[in-house]
Amino acid sequence: MDAGKVVSELRQARGLAVNLAREVDMKNQRIWEMERHNEDISSRLNSMVAEKDRMNHAFSEEMRKMQVIGLQNAKLKAELECQISNMHLLVQESEKLKDEVAFQRKELEQRANELQKRELQLDNERTSFYLEKEKIAQNPFESDYSMTIHINGLKDRLTEKEEELHDMDNLNQTLILREHMSNSELQAARKELINVLPQVLDSNNIIGLKRMGEVAQKPFQDVCMQKFSAQDWEMRSVELSSLWQEKVNNPNWHPFKQVVKDGKMQEIIDEDDNDLRELKSQWGKEACTAVFNALLELNEYNPSGRYVISELWNFKEGRKANLKEVIECLIQQLKASRKRRRDGQRAN
Repeated sequence: MDAGKVVSELRQARGLAVNLAREVDMKNQRIWEMERHNEDISSRLNSMVAEKDRMNHAFSEEMRKMQVIGLQNAKLKAELECQISNMHLLVQESEKLKDEVAFQRKELEQRANELQKRELQLDNERTSFYLEKEKIAQNPFESDYSMTIHINGLKDRLTEKEEELHDMDNLNQTLILREHMSNSELQAARKELINVLPQVLDSNNIIGLKRMGEVAQKPFQDVCMQKFSAQDWEMRSVELSSLWQEKVNNPNWHPFKQVVKDGKMQEIIDEDDNDLRELKSQWGKEACTAVFNALLELNEYNPSGRYVISELWNFKEGRKANLKEVIECLIQQLKASRKRRRDGQRAN
């Protein structure tokens, strides 16, 4: 074979081998890249699966919590309904007892009038008895059997009247005790309602809690908005209202004076008090009125403690709410809540 031809074939074979080697390297590179790509995809899939499992677990956990909360809410609602029902019964019993005490008080007044008449009669009979006794003592020889019978009759009547007076006194004490017990039950019911009302009653209701003796902040906010910058007015209004709240609560500050009105001695705000005059001069009439109102409320509802207390309040009529109004309001709200729940269930 020709040597030149062999060399040429070898060169061609070498070139072919080189090309094949390059092609193999390129394919190996592509295979490696595809493996890396597959590994990335597999890793991302694993992460997505793990994330999905985590989300499913979190969802299941949240659903479990929601079920627990739902059961707790149902239990609390049932307890609340039971508590409202018990309070309703308590108010009915208290109202019944109150009516009974009022009736018994009226009866007691009638019996007291009767007792006064009987006491007067007893005094007259006692006087007659002693006069007869003195007459007999002065004229012992004039006494006879009929006089002895008369004296014994007077003694018996005196004993009977004294027993009646004793019974009337016992009845009076019993009625006073029952009235005291009735008032205690009513006060206990009011205290219980004051404790639970913020948790169960809507804030926009006409019946709610009023903090008696609390200085209103709005007048101080209004005047501070006019006097101070946008950055400072809110803080200054809080400082001012807090300062005057402390003064109102201070038992050593008593800006009141005694006046006679309709023949009776009454206590009113002393507008000439130095602190109040300074308040009105610096911060205006509305701020001064807010302090006036807080002082009057504390003087009426908690004069000895001089600290803010909560009271059941009828905001529509601006007065203290009675137990019957509060219970009726709670029952109406409960009925409305049930109706909304039924309407929601129908809509679903």
